Amino acid sequence: MNKISNWVKYCLEELPCKNGYVLDLACGRGRHSIFLSSLGYNVLSVDIDEHKLNCFNGKLIKKKVIDVENINNWPLEKQKFNIIIVTNFLNRKIFPLIISSIRKGGYLIYETFSEGHQKIGRPNNPKYILKPKELIQLSAKMHLITYENIYINNTSHHLFKQRIFAKNV
Repeated sequence: MNKISNWVKYCLEELPCKNGYVLDLACGRGRHSIFLSSLGYNVLSVDIDEHKLNCFNGKLIKKKVIDVENINNWPLEKQKFNIIIVTNFLNRKIFPLIISSIRKGGYLIYETFSEGHQKIGRPNNPKYILKPKELIQLSAKMHLITYENIYINNTSHHLFKQRIFAKNV
């Protein structure tokens, strides 16, 4: 299984309340869903790939196969989420739907590829790569807690990332 994002860990540690209903959007093989469940969060794990969803389980995890890029599939649930976590996924047209799915006082933890990454690896399609400070613009209606635009250079991987931690006010 892939390693838990340090960004996700950091943001979760900063939360005043350590419970609630969390959406792990485009969750893949569930690395964050499993981690969140182990912390006591109730998790909705959503991905378009049923095979990936079948790779994991958890007592507090509910799974749904959904094409989240189809705006007709929103809202994903009747109730809003305390936290939405998104890593390594970008679809600009659904960003307002993601934000509207967070309850007032809830949080967005988002981390994905940013400009520069296309020079070193996949994804290299501009459709999936954030422009400078684009995450701040996409979440402008939220209260910004923390933002990073970084280059990660270590022995196992090199990445250009943008990260945001914001509160729905």
